[in-house]
Amino acid sequence: MGIHKETEQPEDNRASQYPASGEEGGVGKQGMGRGKLIAIVAALVVVALVLLQVVLYLARDDEDEAGSAPETVASESAQDSAPKSDAFVDDSGEQEHEYEAAPGEFKGFEGMSVGIDGEYAAVDPVQVTDQGVLLPPHDVTRVGWYSASAVPGEPGNVGSSVITGHINYQGQGTGYAEKFTKLKKDQEFTVVIDGQERTFRVTEAPYRLPKGSGFPDVVNDKEGENRLVLITCGGQFVGGALGYEDNIITVAEPVGEPEQPAEQPAEEAPAEAPAA
Repeated sequence: MGIHKETEQPEDNRASQYPASGEEGGVGKQGMGRGKLIAIVAALVVVALVLLQVVLYLARDDEDEAGSAPETVASESAQDSAPKSDAFVDDSGEQEHEYEAAPGEFKGFEGMSVGIDGEYAAVDPVQVTDQGVLLPPHDVTRVGWYSASAVPGEPGNVGSSVITGHINYQGQGTGYAEKFTKLKKDQEFTVVIDGQERTFRVTEAPYRLPKGSGFPDVVNDKEGENRLVLITCGGQFVGGALGYEDNIITVAEPVGEPEQPAEQPAEEAPAEAPAA
């Protein structure tokens, strides 16, 4: 392979092939530099505008998400605290956290019991604890009447009565209050006070309310006709101090006048022997 060599051109011809800067038909170094600079600046401006639009779009998107977040949380919270129209009780566990009920007192009478489907349970007077919690008797065969509420079946504008009991307890099994969860609308049951039967009819069938969501107004009603509110635990078993995640609430109203206890026949005095 040979090496190709350029043929020398006359000096005048070389000058005519490459016009000097500034001559017509040529592009000088100064013109080329200015054109490149303008192109670079234009490109940077375009990039800056694109970046600005992206930043503004992301900022607007964040504001939209921030504005909608409270609505989502509120709606989820409202859904979580909404009543559930059933009396489901998870039987996978039993309550085991020990609490002691705060004792209340009977005023104007000496004893109370409640009867559902022919089975009766003794009722103890209870009060709220120092922490503001109303606890039923530890013995699950008994239930508790909130002694700051009205006496069940009392006439006049006395407000609501509240009776509560454990659904179950470890080592004791199922509590009497499980019967609260089986009541049906319009079903009748009785409360017995010093031997006097007072009949109640269910007006609101058992329903669940998540613990911590607050009780309905009927629980703390201090005015109006008497209504009896039965409260126990239910829903999903979660263990620990909470036990169950829900409360089960049943509402009933008195039916007719209280039945007076049957009078016992008076004992006859023994006949005296005739005088001799």
